[in-house]
Amino acid sequence: MIREDPSDNMFLECAIEAGADYLISGDQHLKKLKRFQGIEIITPREYLLRLREK
Repeated sequence: MIREDPSDNMFLECAIEAGADYLISGDQHLKKLKRFQGIEIITPREYLLRLREK
């Protein structure tokens, strides 16, 4: 969980509950984690690049 900005934790909890593969965010605290409980945390740009590759 994120101690520097606890309000970000709700996004992690939501992603876990949803069974998400990705959490897409530009938030610096979330991006520092890179991965949380099997959920990859990427920027919107990274996500769009991955969509283009498919």
